[in-house]
Amino acid sequence: MRHKPSFFLILFLLIASCQPNKNSSYERNSMEVKAFIALLDFDFEALEQELQGLENLIQKLYASKDSVLALADRNMYKIEGHYANSAPNENPALSTLYLPIIPNTDPKAIEEMLLLTNPIDEAFRRVINNNEVISQVYFNSKVQFNRLYPPYDAATMLDPDLDVTAYNFYYEADEVNNPKREMVWVKEIYIDPVGKGWVVSLLNPVYIGDELKMVLAFDISINVILETYLSQTNRKLVILDEAGTVIAGKARAIEALALPPLKNHTYIQTISSDSFRPEEYNLFKSKSKAVRSMISHFLLSGGDQYLLHEGAESFDVHAYKMERTGWLILDVAI
Repeated sequence: MRHKPSFFLILFLLIASCQPNKNSSYERNSMEVKAFIALLDFDFEALEQELQGLENLIQKLYASKDSVLALADRNMYKIEGHYANSAPNENPALSTLYLPIIPNTDPKAIEEMLLLTNPIDEAFRRVINNNEVISQVYFNSKVQFNRLYPPYDAATMLDPDLDVTAYNFYYEADEVNNPKREMVWVKEIYIDPVGKGWVVSLLNPVYIGDELKMVLAFDISINVILETYLSQTNRKLVILDEAGTVIAGKARAIEALALPPLKNHTYIQTISSDSFRPEEYNLFKSKSKAVRSMISHFLLSGGDQYLLHEGAESFDVHAYKMERTGWLILDVAI
């Protein structure tokens, strides 16, 4: 198991490796942002390794398919309509299962996947208990079957007829959108259908032979990114996705970019389709011409520094790319 370095240790090592120069103040600020990115990248790499471990376990279950099915406990879950083990009366040791009631599903294929993957619940619990940044772990399959831990209120949160392959946490990793069969960080944050608010997801397609059996996933709450990472730096940072939409940021930096305050999603109805950040949080759609010019400079022209004139104020903004996710980290000098 890897030992996680602290933010301040990474910062110290980065500063110690640099020679002092006339731009020492800028260099120190830059090192602090790079330390932030390095810590985030270190943890995200560990998540990829964790997700790979789950795929390895599933591959072993399918390799021993006959014996696993022969020994399977067929009474572990009680299916009630389109779900099993739904909160508030859930067994906390088990996942919640979602089995949408839609045409042309194959009950035998669903039952086989359910029984084959029952042993994965223990590994799902371990992942959640050992990784504070992961809010939930799950998989979706084209046979129309979803297994998710920790358990949630599927009875009221999900409509009974949702196509689980119609969401970005499945299709961004499918055969068409991910022909290289690699792990995928979703391109945009979205509202989690089962109550976790704004999340970003890491996806891992699981193939048995040449058949895509399922897409494994971890969800990371945007609140966790704020509390676990952004809180460790004094820099006024804003994290953007590849499309220029805000993922998370410090309140003062959000204000400086002429954006409305970020609020977590409050559920007033079930989520029946992909739900992304509204356009008001995309810098390309900003009401401010200066902000639109800035984001074009960064994302379209490849620039890394911009003097932003917003109202009566001016801010020096530096941009840093996080290669693993494609995110852009803006450091707003306020």
